[in-house]
Amino acid sequence: MDKKIQYKNFFHLTSIVTDILPSSGGKILDVVFKNLLGNKVLLLFLNNLATGQINRVKEFKRILVVSDLNIGDAIICSSGVTALRRIFPDAEIDYVIKKSTTDFFSGNPEISNLFPIFEGAPYPTEDDLSKLSLIIKSKKYDLAVNYSPMIDAKIYGKISVINYSLITAQLVRNEMFAETINNISYRAYHLISDLFPEYLREGNNDSFEGASIYLSNDAIETANRFLLSNNISSDYPVIMFNPEASARYTRLPFNIQVDLLKRLTELDCTILLGSGHVEKDIEQKLLLSLPDENRERIVIVPSTFKLDAYTALIDLSDIYITGDTGPLHLAAARKYSSSDGSSLRNKTAIFSIFGGTPSRIYGFDSKTNGFMAANQDAPSRAFIAPSPCRNITCINKLAKTCKTVRCFESLDIEEIVSESASHLGNASKYRSVSSNSLV
Repeated sequence: MDKKIQYKNFFHLTSIVTDILPSSGGKILDVVFKNLLGNKVLLLFLNNLATGQINRVKEFKRILVVSDLNIGDAIICSSGVTALRRIFPDAEIDYVIKKSTTDFFSGNPEISNLFPIFEGAPYPTEDDLSKLSLIIKSKKYDLAVNYSPMIDAKIYGKISVINYSLITAQLVRNEMFAETINNISYRAYHLISDLFPEYLREGNNDSFEGASIYLSNDAIETANRFLLSNNISSDYPVIMFNPEASARYTRLPFNIQVDLLKRLTELDCTILLGSGHVEKDIEQKLLLSLPDENRERIVIVPSTFKLDAYTALIDLSDIYITGDTGPLHLAAARKYSSSDGSSLRNKTAIFSIFGGTPSRIYGFDSKTNGFMAANQDAPSRAFIAPSPCRNITCINKLAKTCKTVRCFESLDIEEIVSESASHLGNASKYRSVSSNSLV
C-alpha cells in the first residue's frame, strides 16, 4: 500500500470515529495518539536518528530544504531556512516550494536557489516528484531537510535527511503542555537549531520572531491603487475579512460569517471583503445577506487580485480576520520589499478564528501563554470555537473526511467585535506614514 493510500485511510478512519462518537471519540483519539506519537521514547529515538544522519555529514556546503505542499506550508517551513542560514552563513541553501508562492521568496537573501515546483496538494503529483528527483540528482547535497510527510525519504537517495517525523512527534507531545509554544513555524525553526548546538556561534542564533516574506513593487502599488480607487484614506481604519478557507473544517459557517460581518460593519471603519476561490461567490452571497445600510461599509476585493497584491493589501489594513488557511500565515509574516529589502508597514493586527484545527499549532496570539505572536508590530489573537470532537488528528484539515462538520458549534462573535473595536480605538499608535502608504 503506497504512502498516499495509507495517509487517506488513516485520516478517514479517525473521521469515522468522531462521526460515530463525537465527544468521546475525540477524547479517545487524543489519548491514543498523543501518547503513541508524543511519547518520550519515540521522540528520543527520532532525535537520535536525525543526529545520526547529521553525524554522517563531513561538511555542510550544500543543503536542500523541502517544504510541505500548501501555500501556508511554504511560509511555515521557510523558518527552517532561517535557522540553517544563521548556523551556516556561507552554505548554499536551496528551497523547494509550491509554485504559486514564488513571489513571496524572490529576493529573500537567506535562500541561495529557489525551486518553485510543487503544484499538487494535499498530495504531490508524479510530475512534482519527478522534478524534485531531478533537483536532488543535479547537485551533491550534503543534507536535506524534508518537511513533507507525503514525500518519502527514499527519494533523497544517499543524502543525509532530517525528516518530518521528528517535528510531528514534537508537535504532538507539546500539545500536552499548554504553556509550551507549539506554533509549527516556531517548531520548524527550533527543530534545526536544537540539532546543531555545536555549530552555534555567539550572535548567530538570535530569537526567532516569525517567518518573513517579500513583495514586489508591483504588488505594493496594486494594493495602494485599489485603496485609492475606492476612496479609502490611509488615515481611516480598515478591517480586511477573509471568508474563504481551503477546507470546510476551517471555513466559518455562512450564518456565523453573516452575523460577524453585520457586527463589524457597525464599527467606524471600512471592511475589505475577500473573494471566494474554493467557495465560489461567497463574498457576493454574504453581501446580499446583509441589510442595505451595512453593505455601504464593505468593499469587495476581486477574485482577480493576485495573491501577492492581496498580501500587500493585508499590510495596509489595521486588522486582518481569517480562519485557519494559507493567507493567515501570509498575514502573520514580516513583509519586506523584494526590490530593496526595506520593511513594509507590518502593523496589522492578526485575528484568527479556529474550528477543527489545533490553534496553538497554527495560530498566533500575543496575549495567551503557549502561543506565538504574529510577526507584526500589532496584537494577534486566536479565537477558538467550541468543538465537541476536536482532537490531534484534526491537525491535517485537508485529509479529514468527517460527514458532519462540528467544528464551529458556536462562536463568541462579541469577543471578536470587542477586540476589533478596542484595537481600532488605538489604531493611530500602530499606523505610521511610510513610502508604501497612501498619502
